Amino acid sequence: MNGSSKGKGSSRPPTASSVQSSSPSIRQTRSPSPQHRGVAVNELDHRSIVALSQSCTDDLDVKQREKQALTKLLSDLKKKKLAYENKHAKKLKEVDTTIVQTMELEKKLKALLDTIKMMSAEVAGFRAEKEKLENEVDKEKVRLKEACDNYAKESLTVEKLKRSVFIHRKELSAEAKIRDNVQQDLRASRTAQSLMINRLDDMEKRNRALKTCVADAINCT
Repeated sequence: MNGSSKGKGSSRPPTASSVQSSSPSIRQTRSPSPQHRGVAVNELDHRSIVALSQSCTDDLDVKQREKQALTKLLSDLKKKKLAYENKHAKKLKEVDTTIVQTMELEKKLKALLDTIKMMSAEVAGFRAEKEKLENEVDKEKVRLKEACDNYAKESLTVEKLKRSVFIHRKELSAEAKIRDNVQQDLRASRTAQSLMINRLDDMEKRNRALKTCVADAINCT
């Protein structure tokens, strides 16, 4: 028993590998079956009994160490299992969160795709409207060019008309001056005619007075 207690104090707690490595030696040092042991005990002396008890004690120590190692291994495995379960729960939670986020992202993606389709339709409409406006602008450019050409022609015509109007105005002003001179001459001639008429009237009056005087003179004689 003292030897076994010394063995316990001196030995370190065995690990799983040490237990597995020591298992063949344990099998080799096992005591014989109870039937053979019962027959042999009667024939053994005190020394053999002490040796046998020491062997049983050693076997018991080995079994105790194996039990302690297995208990520790079981505890480690339980801890690892608990840690794995916690990790697994976290992973499941992360997976659930990822699934929810994926669903939300899919919804957002669908909304974006719908928006893109709508924007594509609007862009197609804008392109058609742009092409239509470009065609109208091209037509308006052609019309503007024609209008500019017509304006240039009309400008030349207007310049010619302005020149002709200027010439006619000069002629009209000259004719107005001539007309004014003629009117002045007419006025002068009318004045002279009125003077001549007045003189003729005076002369007629004098002739009548002379005729009357002559007639009176003749009548008196």
